[in-house]
Amino acid sequence: MRPEKALKVALIGNPSVGKSTLFSRLTGIGVLISNYPGTTMEVAHGRVMHDEIGLDLTDLPGIYSLDTLNPEEKTVINYLKEEKPDIILNVIDSTRLERNLYLTLELLELDIPVIVALNMVDEAAILGMQIDHEQLAGLLGTVVIPTSAQKGMGLEELMHAFREPREAGAQRHVRYDRHVENYISQLKAMGLRRNEAVLLLSHGKVEGRSDEVATAVAIMRDEITSSHEAPVLEILAGNRYSEAGLISRSVMHHKPASQMSLRERIDDLLVSPIWGFIILTAAMLAMLLTVFFVGGFLEELIVGTFDQYILQPVTSALAAHPLIQVIVEYTLIGVQAGLGIVVPYIMTFYVLMALLENSGYLTRAAFLLDEIMHKFKLHGRAMIPMILGFGCSVPAIMSTKALQTRRERIITATLVCLVPCSARSIVILGLVASFVSIWAGLSIYVLMLIIAVVVAWILGRMVKGEEMGLVLEMVPLRVPGVKDVVDKTWMQMKEFIYVAFPLLIVGSAVLGVLQYVGFLGLMNSLLSPITTGWLGLPDFTATALIFGILRKEMALETLAIMAGTANFSLAMTPLQMYVFAVFTTIYMPCIASIAMLKRVLGWKDTTWITILTVILALIVSGLIAQLVPVIMSLI
Repeated sequence: MRPEKALKVALIGNPSVGKSTLFSRLTGIGVLISNYPGTTMEVAHGRVMHDEIGLDLTDLPGIYSLDTLNPEEKTVINYLKEEKPDIILNVIDSTRLERNLYLTLELLELDIPVIVALNMVDEAAILGMQIDHEQLAGLLGTVVIPTSAQKGMGLEELMHAFREPREAGAQRHVRYDRHVENYISQLKAMGLRRNEAVLLLSHGKVEGRSDEVATAVAIMRDEITSSHEAPVLEILAGNRYSEAGLISRSVMHHKPASQMSLRERIDDLLVSPIWGFIILTAAMLAMLLTVFFVGGFLEELIVGTFDQYILQPVTSALAAHPLIQVIVEYTLIGVQAGLGIVVPYIMTFYVLMALLENSGYLTRAAFLLDEIMHKFKLHGRAMIPMILGFGCSVPAIMSTKALQTRRERIITATLVCLVPCSARSIVILGLVASFVSIWAGLSIYVLMLIIAVVVAWILGRMVKGEEMGLVLEMVPLRVPGVKDVVDKTWMQMKEFIYVAFPLLIVGSAVLGVLQYVGFLGLMNSLLSPITTGWLGLPDFTATALIFGILRKEMALETLAIMAGTANFSLAMTPLQMYVFAVFTTIYMPCIASIAMLKRVLGWKDTTWITILTVILALIVSGLIAQLVPVIMSLI
């Protein structure tokens, strides 16, 4: 094969099977991530050359089947139909073989050569599972390669498999109910391929088909439904599940075990009614304390060094040129704020979140909290976006699309906007915890939890719509790989480094000029009835709060610029710092979050959520500013 003629390969598999890790292992650098045309679903593209084999790989969204046609499944189906890949690389979780084989059986019917990557074989072995991959290959009629994407096992064999994939015609086809098979044969006699006949019988969509085919399909679906007293899609799904179970039991062998493994004991502890909540509370508290101490140490080191060796000498040297001095000084303060305040906290936070997510702990936290979420007319799956919200609200809001009803998406997206994301945590930890006390900083998290509980209870009874039960895949516990954690942290950090950091530096210089000409003083005066009168803050905080709408951490960065120092205790009282942090944490989502809310919910619900957060911020932080002095005077 000539190198310039690359095979087009589509990576397809269930969520959390290591598909993206395998894709990363195969492609390395040069990966392009984009939305698939006409959707909000992200797909990753990469190219790899190996022994003169050229592969154009596309990592498609994780799906469980091709049946329900949710946004992820539609993206996969449209890609297969429009891009016509040469090979499908089906990635399977070895520890969940039977469940994964359902999708495999669907893919084998598409008349496209399929190669199966039997991933996580190392984890299956730890759990006492042994899979005869050669027997599985024989049953499926395709190539099956045992792999461990995390450890890089089986990649060489996988690349060789692309040289000579088995013909699609040799692949296994599900043997459906005899009535269904009879109708499939009739449709094939009318000129349809087998997979086309199965798809038409499943969903009944006959656009572009002849009247003869449309009429025949309608009659067949009615007869199947009436004779089985069940929908056609349910009958076909039952046949596939039955066949997946038979195959799994044939090739899967379990080692006898006299007692539970250490991993199983840990798993039981993580979801137990008592110890599970103790561990969850300890994990969240440990994460926040780690961010505070590590971030605080790095902040003090970076800010002090920058101030002593760069900021003061440079500004002193430009004292004879006031305008230039202001521009340079504010630019350097912006650099100092970014390097000294944001990077230490946000990097530490993203590392810890990557560890929790890659270990499989987040799904256990969601399962554990399922019963509690029922009190708010939600289920445990809604906890995953909220936990992700501690990292960043944008992907957390995006993940609400996986929820089954619009009602759940509205309530969960609203709660995500109240979760202290890493950017808000920068304000809380970098301002209150650092200059007031660690306990004052932690109290804001407790306050936000109380507000979220109250809002969830109210919305759970106000927002109308269907309530759904919990269907949650419990991914296996695993030790997070260093490379995976580093890659995930970098994916989160690079947005700040490439987008926010340059914006911060340029914005700082602009702020310096606006301050020099007196414009910021005018704007602060106009907003002073709110900032100074109701919130009790210095008037220059108005500018910081406005810039915080762009990105939450910019509120703190701009505050440092407006105060003229990163030592906030010189410019604000402890109460003012507390009120500023509370207001910044609650008030309207950042611009990126608003854009994502619009894509998921539309402008109407986005507007209501934004108004709600602003009102809450004004009420809560205003009451704190007004009542605390009164209470202190009475004590």
